[in-house]
Amino acid sequence: MAPAKTSQPNVVLDMDIAVDPRPQPSRRSRKKSKTRTDLAEAAAHLFATQGFDETTTVDVAERADVSQRTLFRHFPTKESMLYGDMDETIEELRAALAARPSDEAPLQVVANAIADLADNFERHRDRRLLQARLAATYPSVSAYSRAMVQFGWEREIIDAMSDRLGVDPMVDPRPEIIAGATMSAIRVATRQWSVSGGRDDYLALIVHALAALPSLGDLGTVDELAV
Repeated sequence: MAPAKTSQPNVVLDMDIAVDPRPQPSRRSRKKSKTRTDLAEAAAHLFATQGFDETTTVDVAERADVSQRTLFRHFPTKESMLYGDMDETIEELRAALAARPSDEAPLQVVANAIADLADNFERHRDRRLLQARLAATYPSVSAYSRAMVQFGWEREIIDAMSDRLGVDPMVDPRPEIIAGATMSAIRVATRQWSVSGGRDDYLALIVHALAALPSLGDLGTVDELAV
């Protein structure tokens, strides 16, 4: 007697499901990332409620429920905790600069690349406002912002402009001048935004300040100095 046939379930394979080929972070890596995020969030809360100078690393470690040793493995200073998301932002800036069309004018490249960071600005809006407020109040935060954060942005813009213009930035001053002028425009916009208490559109203020750069040529030219 032949064995009874059993019905097989109809299985439909969705061949359109995309599989991320990138290696997934390990459990240890995820734990490190979470600890870093917890520390940055604890620091931001304390800086906002107590003040920057008034908050110690002991306070931050206790709020994040980690040891001082763990804190310093992730962040060497309080300033680096405040700006702990800057690596992510600089990576996004680098990608935005590289994605601009090859025939776009250099100043337009920079303005459009920064405008492309709208999602980043929105995700970190509260943190950006806190950074701006503390930089305007505490000299150590202002110094860190200029020496580390703004320098990182300038370096990305210099590299992108050098590649587009096909020049050596050590010989041709234009890439560094573009980068410096861009950061000056962003500082102006950041001060305006901070004064408004975050009510104004931060990105619109930045774009408006950047739009003033081409008009600087209308102020006259600098003749070659006689040596």
